[in-house]
Amino acid sequence: MNGENGPLKGFSADPRVLEALRAMRDREAAMSKLLMAFISSGLVFMLFPGTLLGVWNLLQISGPERRGSIPASWLQAHGHAQVFGWVGSFLLGIGLYSIPKLRERATRIIWAA
Repeated sequence: MNGENGPLKGFSADPRVLEALRAMRDREAAMSKLLMAFISSGLVFMLFPGTLLGVWNLLQISGPERRGSIPASWLQAHGHAQVFGWVGSFLLGIGLYSIPKLRERATRIIWAA
């Protein structure tokens, strides 16, 4: 960061400040990886159990037997896969990313997650 080609061109900073900036950059990179893990798992839940069960239920409804042929557990499984799967993962990921930034406790949250 300190040098002729860096963003702090011609600026000689205290080594403690540079170390704090490096630590902040590393923490931000770790939090971004954590957020991407939650979003990726949410997309997996959305694509496989949520959408697959939804399409299967729609095919069963549009069949000749109509609605009576679908067990209630299949409808509930689709709803649970959507709500607890991808919606929950997205909310947890975004919450774990943004709330610690407001409170400046990101390091402990990363290890807890």
